[in-house]
Amino acid sequence: MKNSQTIFQYSLILMSALILIGCSYFDAPPVVPTHVEIPRPVAEDSALPEILTVAERKPLFFTFLIFGLDRGNNADAIIVAGVDIENGRVYTISVPRDTLVDAPRRLRKPVAAYSFGRRDGGGHDGGVAQMNADMQTLFGFAPDFYVSVNYRSFVRVVDSVGGVEINVPFHMRYDDPTDNLRINIPAGVQVLDGERALQFARFRMANPGHRAITDYARMENQQQVILALFDELLSPQTITRVPELVSIYREYVNTDLTYREMLWFASRLDDLVGAEFSAYTLPTTGTSGPPGWYELPDKDAILELVNRTVNPFTIEITAGMLRIAEQ
Repeated sequence: MKNSQTIFQYSLILMSALILIGCSYFDAPPVVPTHVEIPRPVAEDSALPEILTVAERKPLFFTFLIFGLDRGNNADAIIVAGVDIENGRVYTISVPRDTLVDAPRRLRKPVAAYSFGRRDGGGHDGGVAQMNADMQTLFGFAPDFYVSVNYRSFVRVVDSVGGVEINVPFHMRYDDPTDNLRINIPAGVQVLDGERALQFARFRMANPGHRAITDYARMENQQQVILALFDELLSPQTITRVPELVSIYREYVNTDLTYREMLWFASRLDDLVGAEFSAYTLPTTGTSGPPGWYELPDKDAILELVNRTVNPFTIEITAGMLRIAEQ
């Protein structure tokens, strides 16, 4: 938990610095983010409870969908976060990419949501809409805002700081010619450049005779990389890299937050740096096994966790508001 809290605080500091610098190019005052049509519908014919309205919102409680895209536009890392500014609390729930979702496509996993929505004629906005639709089936609401990051930004940021020091627990070997991916990272403490740090963060499957890991272990590896990266970004010499970091942010990060809204969040940094931080993983009951290898969501445990953490409403999310898929 301590490492997770440190990661979040470092993230806030870096993001706020980038936002403030980026917003300095715009002559506009900060504005408090507003809620529009929350929750967003899953489909046009979706029947949503009337009680879930803007009027039922907790004050200064915002939710975010954060996801990272690989070269094939697959959502490899997915987080739903709740930021309770009024009470100084932050919650994150990592969603396993192979979670079974109630979605109108062949591969019913969040990992495929963005690429499906994008290919279906909606472009980037269509991909984001499908990601939100998947999250609503699992959480009972669609997050207020999204932030998507292309993995190229990660590679460039790591290279800009001269690499990150990582303790690789074992020799990682995996080749996937279809994805132009070749991972060969020996065990031990070492400095990884951007490409190899990304490989370490993405590693899960392995070549025959080599050790593979679970999706949950991969999430832990991603946390280790993020912590190491922010350690580098907070070093004194980072000030000389700010122009390059802002350039990376503008080129590779997408969000529906306006600059004035981002500036407002940055202005509330003092309320959150010492926030109580809690990180969780979406509860599942196990795997479906072959051929789909889906992670099966645990409805009762999800309801308990969502209502205790990221639910932005003053009333509880109920089982009828979820659409937990069945095989």
